[in-house]
Amino acid sequence: MQIEPLSREHNRKQFDCGDPEVTRFLHEKALQDQQRDLSRTMVLVDEIVSPTTILGYHTLLMIQVRQEEIPNDRPRINRGIPVILLGQIGIDLKFQKRGFGDLLLMDAQARTVEISAKVGIRALMLDARNEQLAKWYESHDFVRFPKSLRMSKSINAIRQLNLLG
Repeated sequence: MQIEPLSREHNRKQFDCGDPEVTRFLHEKALQDQQRDLSRTMVLVDEIVSPTTILGYHTLLMIQVRQEEIPNDRPRINRGIPVILLGQIGIDLKFQKRGFGDLLLMDAQARTVEISAKVGIRALMLDARNEQLAKWYESHDFVRFPKSLRMSKSINAIRQLNLLG
C-alpha cells in the first residue's frame, strides 16, 4: 500500500465510497482544486496490484477560524487562527472495513505535523458527515464542538502520537 498525491493517472471515475458528495468531490473537484493550489488530495493505492485504482483518499487545506471555534484552546488570541481542514476522507466501498480509514487519518495527521514544522497551525479540524463518523473520529481523540458535527484535534495532541518517528 502506498499513499501518494492524486494525479491524472489515477482512475477517479471508478471510485465510489457510498457517499455521493465525497465521491463526487474526487471525481470532479479534487484534481482541479489541487492544480489551483486550493487543497492537496492524497490517494491510497496498491502500487503492485493496481497502481491507478484509488482505494481511498483524503484532502487537506488551510483555513482560518476564530479561536472560539477551537474547543478548549488557550491562551486567548484575538485574530484568525490557522488550522488544517480535513476537507474530505473516503474509502471505496470495495475496500471499507479493512482499516484503510485509520491509515488515511493517521497519514493526514502526520502531514499536519510536517506542515506545522514550517507554518503555524493550532489544530486539525473536520466536519463529520454523520453521527457514526463523529463517533469514529472521537475514538481517534477528536473533540466535538457542542451541538455540531465539527470536530478538532490540537496540534499538540497530534504531535504526541509521534507519527513521524
